[in-house]
Amino acid sequence: MAAVVAVAMLAGALTAVQIRAAQAQDRRDELAAELAAARAVAAEAERRRAEAQEWLDAFHAESERHQAWAVAAQLAGIALADAEAALAAAEGKVADDAVRVALAEAAQRVRDALAARSPVPTPEETATLTELTAAVTAATAAVVEAQAAWQAEQDAAAAERARRSSARSSSSGAGADCGGSGSREPSKGGAVLHTSVPTEDGDGTNGRIPRSAMTALGWCRDSAGNEQWLRSDAAAALVRLNEAFRAEFGENIAIDLSYRSYEDQVRARELFGSLAARPGTSNHGWGTAFDTWEWAAYDFGSPRYEWLVANGPAYGWYNPAATDPGNPEYWHYEYRG
Repeated sequence: MAAVVAVAMLAGALTAVQIRAAQAQDRRDELAAELAAARAVAAEAERRRAEAQEWLDAFHAESERHQAWAVAAQLAGIALADAEAALAAAEGKVADDAVRVALAEAAQRVRDALAARSPVPTPEETATLTELTAAVTAATAAVVEAQAAWQAEQDAAAAERARRSSARSSSSGAGADCGGSGSREPSKGGAVLHTSVPTEDGDGTNGRIPRSAMTALGWCRDSAGNEQWLRSDAAAALVRLNEAFRAEFGENIAIDLSYRSYEDQVRARELFGSLAARPGTSNHGWGTAFDTWEWAAYDFGSPRYEWLVANGPAYGWYNPAATDPGNPEYWHYEYRG
């Protein structure tokens, strides 16, 4: 009986152990499930955090691109404004308009780049705009420099004209049949040059043209009473040009100087330096050039100057300064037949 009781007690104890083991296993399974669920929640949280970080990084990158483009665009706008101002200021005031054309083209490339930007500008677009802006800035500087050089030439030419006018003005002024009330100016004083009178024994070289090859004009004797002499064909052409000039302006062309002997060429060189041709090479020495009086009525842009430049070639007479930028000698005309 005792053995039976012992066996029963042992079986009950074993059953209890098995029940507790099963309960422990269930708890372990529950804990494992809870851990798996927690890990899943953590993984989802990490995924969402990564997505949020990725979005945030993209937002920052996009913001940086917009900011970089905005800075580049602002600098481009400043450069374009400078370019437009330089183009306007330099119109007709550069020796070679190619620099203005280059600037205009560079500015247009910047405008095209600004218009073609993407909704979110790429770093490449910003870099390209920056490079184009630098090119516009350099081209603007080239135009400004070219205009400054042109202005310096104009100022130098004006100074030379003033200096030469002061040096050449005859103390007794022009004759009564030179110019008219709408053109003549009072004497400025200064050194005196006279038209040379050709001699009979000239050998035909520059500054020594014989009188037989020359003709005196019928107007504008100089202050010494000398007639204005030119080679006969040049004189005949100038007489015809003067007739047309008188019909237009009601007065003779105001001629200051025409033929110049070799000796007078030497004197002119002494007075004016390189402004005067080297003796023996002057068109005056061939009797194929004349100078008007250096009056405002014959200066660049004046009606008389413009008329002579436009109509002179029909009679064989040309003004070299009209086609040679920087040449100050608005008063000088040459016969080319």
